[in-house]
Amino acid sequence: MSNFGASQNQKNIPEGYFKNPLDIELKLSGTFGELRSNHFHSGLDIKTNQRTGLKVYATAPGYVSRIKIERYGYGKAIYITHPNGYTSVYAHLDKLSPRIEEYLKKRQYDNETYEIQLFPTDLELRVDQGEVVAFSGNSGGSGGPHLHFEIRDSAARPINNDDGY
Repeated sequence: MSNFGASQNQKNIPEGYFKNPLDIELKLSGTFGELRSNHFHSGLDIKTNQRTGLKVYATAPGYVSRIKIERYGYGKAIYITHPNGYTSVYAHLDKLSPRIEEYLKKRQYDNETYEIQLFPTDLELRVDQGEVVAFSGNSGGSGGPHLHFEIRDSAARPINNDDGY
């Protein structure tokens, strides 16, 4: 494992706690810790068979704690905080689930901006494990359709969970 700020507690994630965020076979186009042009890759890039619009599921129960929309970088992304203190990150999305998309659109219109960062409270956007939270895409700085997925610890450090499903 590369030591670039990643959590040293790699094995503290309860086995089987996080489920595959897609309902297709898990095939990777990018792995944890890969050297990129100006950073180490902090998650997994999961292949979506060159398709957008695949259902993206909450890998564990929790609440949407952050929504970040930007033209570059992660593009359209959501962060789900889980009761065990971990956060799952889903990026390069096409759309969010209708409930989350409605929450987002209202605030984009209120602020008259597309690019936005929101921090819902733990009571606003609760999700269950297996609930559809988004649809895969190719937004932001993406070179093709895929789902960028991360697990972060309570200090927001990325964790290598590439064999944890």
